[in-house]
Amino acid sequence: MNQTIETTGRDATEATRKALRRLGVARKEAEVTVLDEGRRGFLGLFGGSPARVRVSCDESTRVRAEKVLSTILRLMTFSSQLHINEEKNSIQIGIETAGADGLLIGKGGHTLSAIEYLLNRMLQRENNKSTRVSLDVSGYKSKREDFLRKKVLSLAKQVKSAKKELTMEPLDAADRRVVHAVLKADPAVETKSVGSGRVKSVVVSPVKGGKGGSRKRRRRKRS
Repeated sequence: MNQTIETTGRDATEATRKALRRLGVARKEAEVTVLDEGRRGFLGLFGGSPARVRVSCDESTRVRAEKVLSTILRLMTFSSQLHINEEKNSIQIGIETAGADGLLIGKGGHTLSAIEYLLNRMLQRENNKSTRVSLDVSGYKSKREDFLRKKVLSLAKQVKSAKKELTMEPLDAADRRVVHAVLKADPAVETKSVGSGRVKSVVVSPVKGGKGGSRKRRRRKRS
């Protein structure tokens, strides 16, 4: 995303420094155009005019994601620190709060998931090829995955024992992917997502006709 601003100062150097500070970039990352060198007044006090510059830069997805997320958290009145790790096709942002992790995560991680969804949608509106951004709070996601893995394995045992399907509580897309992945290798059960919107339930069912089943059919039902 390209950003351009104009600033003024006592001279071009001061005006440029102000612009770079507002954009949050280094001088080498920006293009500076001096629009007006400014003019010193009589005795440096009267009749002068400020210098004016235009500064442009291409803001990286990482910088933009940090700015947008910081604004969202500030508006939600969270005091936080961000730790960013950028890889080839993704950006992971770890969030530390001042004792408010639970509020930021929300029940079942729904608040954190909603913020992540909102952040990515905002970035995609600015750039359709924007890198995917993943959020975490104090290692919550890995703990959540372990919890879901144990839960769904236990649920699968119940399904195979009772030979009837069971439905899990509504889950967001990330949690559903964990559930589907965990049971993918089990030939005795199949999974499907039901419902509408971002939050859906996962149904775990015994495969009809024994352990063989149709792997293609099971894959089509996942979402």
